[in-house]
Amino acid sequence: MFFYISLGLNILFILFAIAFVVRRGGVSYLKQKISQILNPIDEFSPANYPAYYWHKKSQFESLPSGKNDIIMLGDSLTDEAEWSELLGGFNILNRGISGDTTDRVLYRLDSIISYPPNKIFLLIGINDLINENRTVKDTLIKYETILDEFKRRIPQTQVFVQSLLPVNNNCERFWQDNQNIISFNQDLRKLALKYDYLYLDLFPNLVNTEGEMDKQYTHDGLHLHGQAYQIWRDIIKQYIP
Repeated sequence: MFFYISLGLNILFILFAIAFVVRRGGVSYLKQKISQILNPIDEFSPANYPAYYWHKKSQFESLPSGKNDIIMLGDSLTDEAEWSELLGGFNILNRGISGDTTDRVLYRLDSIISYPPNKIFLLIGINDLINENRTVKDTLIKYETILDEFKRRIPQTQVFVQSLLPVNNNCERFWQDNQNIISFNQDLRKLALKYDYLYLDLFPNLVNTEGEMDKQYTHDGLHLHGQAYQIWRDIIKQYIP
C-alpha cells in the first residue's frame, strides 16, 4: 500500500512540475534555467548589458539636451511609445531602453541629468521583478537610489513617479504576480511622498475585473497596444508642459 501511495505522490509531483514549466514558457523556460545553472553569469554587471542598451545609451549621450526638456525615462514600455507624437508641441525626449532595470537606469543617469531637464516621467522596475527575480523590497531600494540622485543633483527638476502597470499572465506566458506589483506600487507611492514627488497611479486604468491587464490593451500580456498609450497619455498630459 505504501508503495502505491508513494508512486501516486511522485506522479502528482511530476505533473505539477510539468504544469509549472509549461506555464512559465515550456521548453524555452527549461533551456534557459539549465543554461543559467551550467553557465552562470553576473547579469547585474554592466559588462553583460545587451548591445541594444549600449547603442541607445551612446545615442542619448550624443544628442543635445536643454533646460526645457521633458524626459520620458524607463524600459520597453517607455521605449516603444511615440511620445513626441502622443504629446505633441513640446520638447519630449524618449529616454526609454527596452529591458532596462533600476540598475541600468542608474548606470546611465549621468547622461540624463547632465543638463537638468524641466520634468522627468519615470516608469521602471517591472524587469527587476520579472527578469532579475528581485524582491519588491530590493527593487524599491534601487529605485530609491534613483530618486535620491534626482533630489541631490537636480533638485529643481519636477519628477513624476509612475506606478508599475498590471500584466496579463494568460496571453503568452506567466510574467509576474499582480499582487506583487500592487505591493510594489503601494510602497512606491510612499517613496514618492518621501521625496516630495508626484505619484501617478497608472495601474487601475489598464486593469480588468480579474485584476490583470485587460487583453484589449496588450498582445503579449506585458507590452502595450496603441489604445493603452492613449490612456497613459491622457493621464500625464495635464502635467505637460
